[in-house]
Amino acid sequence: MAWITLILGVLLMAVGLGGQIFGTRKSSTLGPHDRHIRTWVFTVGSLVVGLWVVAFSAAHYLHHHH
Repeated sequence: MAWITLILGVLLMAVGLGGQIFGTRKSSTLGPHDRHIRTWVFTVGSLVVGLWVVAFSAAHYLHHHH
């Protein structure tokens, strides 16, 4: 179960970061500064959630196999 959660966390983190790098629209009604800030907010949010899932999974795995 811990391996599945670990793999899922890494996958979600990769998809979130990949979507921010490759999937942001270039044409928007927002100004260039707002678009830049929005990209940073989503990137940091993806990192926090993904790393939290990975850390929780690793701690759970180490707790049961130590």
